[in-house]
Amino acid sequence: MNSRVNSGPERLGHLLGRVLEEAGGAAGHAPEALAVVSAWPGIVGPRLARASRAVSLTGGKLFVEVTSPSWKQELGLQKRNIVRNINSRMGNKLVADLILNVRDFRNVE
Repeated sequence: MNSRVNSGPERLGHLLGRVLEEAGGAAGHAPEALAVVSAWPGIVGPRLARASRAVSLTGGKLFVEVTSPSWKQELGLQKRNIVRNINSRMGNKLVADLILNVRDFRNVE
């Protein structure tokens, strides 16, 4: 988050706009980006969803965190099918690529 001086309460509309912009990577498709991120578990299934999570969509790139290098390799092998499933489910060509990063998020919240 950027540092900003706390000047009192912020309007909910402005706050939600910023949240949507960050989740969508300021790509201009924030609702679709949120839909892709929230649909991730249903797209990849429970096994892969336990080891990965979609974080944001920016410029057609879906950023995904995985819990280990072996899961990164596993999702990398399935990348084409996952992208195809996402675009089929969302009805658009929203995602062109998956960017996989290792981060153990299981104990982070």
